[in-house]
Amino acid sequence: MNSVLRLLASLALLLSATVAFAHGDEKHGEEGTRPAVTAEVRAQPGHEMETMGSAAVPNETTQGHDAEQVESEGITGALKSLHPATVHFPIALLLMAALIEMFVMSRRTSEREAAMKIMIYGGAAGSVVAALFGWIHTGLWFGGDTVMQLHRWNGMLIAALGLVAAWIAYRNPQSRLALRLTLFPLAALLIAQGYMGGELAHGLNHLKL
Repeated sequence: MNSVLRLLASLALLLSATVAFAHGDEKHGEEGTRPAVTAEVRAQPGHEMETMGSAAVPNETTQGHDAEQVESEGITGALKSLHPATVHFPIALLLMAALIEMFVMSRRTSEREAAMKIMIYGGAAGSVVAALFGWIHTGLWFGGDTVMQLHRWNGMLIAALGLVAAWIAYRNPQSRLALRLTLFPLAALLIAQGYMGGELAHGLNHLKL
């Protein structure tokens, strides 16, 4: 029992020492993390009072504008922010549908066909939702550069092809050629769409190392 207690005490001391070394001589929230104020700025007459006054007494016009902006961006602002969250499911589901169809080409089984259909149905529905939230995100705005235009209309094409693939899988599952001619190009468009979405979100050449 005593040996166990000594072992626990040694571990506690070791952990406390590790935490102390990890923090080192940092001074959280002190001068090291604050922006420096030059001597010339300090020397300006009325600088401190002007800074304190602007921070302590907010402009009434600014307050009113912020309140109106928060009110107007309530539900609409929340809906606009949902587009990035809706794109992942259709991308994953439709790519998996194309992958499963490749397995069907090598060996056709009822289980693989059922899995492929589920992926297509979910991916087609998700692509329509993602395209809808994409338009909510930008509004009825048709501007933007080339990447934005390609991303917008490629998303609409993906939603349309997803619905076509779902219709073929449901109405005529034996037409494998028509399904593959829709599903495999759709997978390529999804990869391109994901890249263009990254360009819009993170800047040009976002994958460049």
